[in-house]
Amino acid sequence: MEIIDPNKPILNPSTQVKADGQTKVKKGEFDAIFKKTVDSTEFKRLRTESATFLSDIRPAQFSAESLPSEKLLVDRVQGLIDTMGIYQQKLIDSGATLKDIQPLVQKMAAESDALRATSNAAEGQKSMKTIVNHSLTLASMEIAKFNSGYYNEG
Repeated sequence: MEIIDPNKPILNPSTQVKADGQTKVKKGEFDAIFKKTVDSTEFKRLRTESATFLSDIRPAQFSAESLPSEKLLVDRVQGLIDTMGIYQQKLIDSGATLKDIQPLVQKMAAESDALRATSNAAEGQKSMKTIVNHSLTLASMEIAKFNSGYYNEG
């Protein structure tokens, strides 16, 4: 193992070998080389363009609906009912464990929350509002029963 003496320089900068093609420039010579290069360079005349004024730029227009569409509401109700149907089949299946059913309960809770958030789209339609409320009630009851351990006693 070699020991490095902290008092000795590792490499003396004055003994470094210059790279091929590299020349040493004397003091003040850089200015002369720079001016010569700038003077020998041809510049093309730039064309001018007028700036676009803010009044010429059209504002952004968004076409977002303020209320969720009826189709979205129907799709969410259908998704919740489908999940509840799968949940019912898993409860009937003797081979399904509660661990197998738990993801369905979580999915029902998420779908219920999404449906509840968009349920204001059914304000003007009494029959649709009834279906939404009934679906949410059934899902809430099943989620509560599962989480309370109702199916552990069976």
